[in-house]
Amino acid sequence: MQETHTMQETGFESKPEEIRKDSTKIYFFMAAIVALLATNVYFYVKYKNTGDQVYELTGEKVNMRAEIDRIEAEMNRLTKVNVELNATLKEAQDSVRTVIASLRHQLEQNNLTREELAEARREINQLKLQVSQYEGEVEQLRNQNDRLRSERDELKREVSSSSDRVVALEELNTDLTDKVKLASALKLSDIVVNGVRERNDDKESIETRARRADRLKITFTIADNPLAEKGVHDVYLRVIDPNGNLRTADYGLFEVNGNPIQYTYKTAIEFVNDGASYTIDWKDTRAFQKGTYTILLYADNAMMGQGSIVLK
Repeated sequence: MQETHTMQETGFESKPEEIRKDSTKIYFFMAAIVALLATNVYFYVKYKNTGDQVYELTGEKVNMRAEIDRIEAEMNRLTKVNVELNATLKEAQDSVRTVIASLRHQLEQNNLTREELAEARREINQLKLQVSQYEGEVEQLRNQNDRLRSERDELKREVSSSSDRVVALEELNTDLTDKVKLASALKLSDIVVNGVRERNDDKESIETRARRADRLKITFTIADNPLAEKGVHDVYLRVIDPNGNLRTADYGLFEVNGNPIQYTYKTAIEFVNDGASYTIDWKDTRAFQKGTYTILLYADNAMMGQGSIVLK
């Protein structure tokens, strides 16, 4: 009986020891689980933050690319403006395009840090300011060109109008000159044509018969004309025979209203506007014919008048 009691006590004492060992294991497993959970939470938070950062950086890069596209589109629009850029604006345009190319290259890099993106953002903001200033200068230059173009067109219109007025005045002056010239030309107030027979005693007589006439005597007076130039005037004689032919010896020419015509005989008179009479003697190289001879007198490139004689 006593031996049995001892065995029972020994079994009782072993149970608390086993319980303590089991508790230690439980605590260990719980600590391991807690550590594992903590590690998982740590890595979850870490990678979640990293993913958020990557997403945020990617979005920032997309936004900056879009802004660069808008800036480049604005530059292209300004480039198409019909304005001739000066050296300063051309240099500014080249600088902007260089910065745009550099920013695009930077944004293509996949390992950009937040600091590098922040620096790129500052460059983009600076680029916006630069493009805005460039746009203002181009607009100012375009307005200046428009103003100069308007002034040029106005000047052209004024010059054209002045030219038209000059042409009109020249035409009027030419017309007046022609009228004055016409009014100042010598005109006959009277003309008498006679056949003349020469006698041995140096005398002459009026002759109406063709076979006896030696020459024609043309006596004329000039109408009063205060506009006519006083002095020596060339006088051209044209003689038309009864057959309608112009009698001429040397085929001399003179002008009437700008047209050259032949004359029969040329002489000169002194005009003083005093009503004096003038005489021209013309002798034919051939014998006179029966019929009518027409005498035409010209001076100052215009016709003075005409007369005629009938020889029998």
